[in-house]
Amino acid sequence: MIYDVPAVAALARACAPEIATEAIVPLVVTESGGDPLRINVNKGPRVRAGSIAEGAAIVRRYMAAGYTVDVGLAQINSANFARLGVTVEQVFEPCTNLKLASTMLQRGYDMASRYYTGLDAISATYSLYNTGTLTRGLRNGYVGRVWTAAANLGSVQAPPAMPVMVAGATPPPAARPAPPAEREQWVVGQVPAGTVEVFK
Repeated sequence: MIYDVPAVAALARACAPEIATEAIVPLVVTESGGDPLRINVNKGPRVRAGSIAEGAAIVRRYMAAGYTVDVGLAQINSANFARLGVTVEQVFEPCTNLKLASTMLQRGYDMASRYYTGLDAISATYSLYNTGTLTRGLRNGYVGRVWTAAANLGSVQAPPAMPVMVAGATPPPAARPAPPAEREQWVVGQVPAGTVEVFK
């Protein structure tokens, strides 16, 4: 089953309430088009599995061959599975997939907000989600595609200008996010003026 935008939004509200739907739905539209069985083999093919069992077999085969694989609605990368404490099968489950995306976006925002503010921090968060760096997702067009999806969905009036890349805005490899109790909550929501704001 391919999830349409209202279904993705409802699922996001139920499974990832700590991230506003205006932030996560455009990401899902960009990543998988709402397909929970979508698989992207990095530097390989994009495929759609017929079932979770078939998808898990495909993912394991490519991982065993040395590839990283993006899985499910929010295209969670296989390099994160162990750190997030999930199995391949669990990542295909739509609610779990969105919870994982929420966790990664919150951690990304924690890092991005050390270097950027406002919409620039959100753009850097999307870059981290896509590439693991604050700026590569700006250069490869990914962040622009997410913002364009957000504009097309009415989450923002228009895609914002891309941030000026901050020199040295590459997090150290050993950087770890703060424990959940110390993390600021990230909530992005539409305000009456049609712009996006970040709230604590």
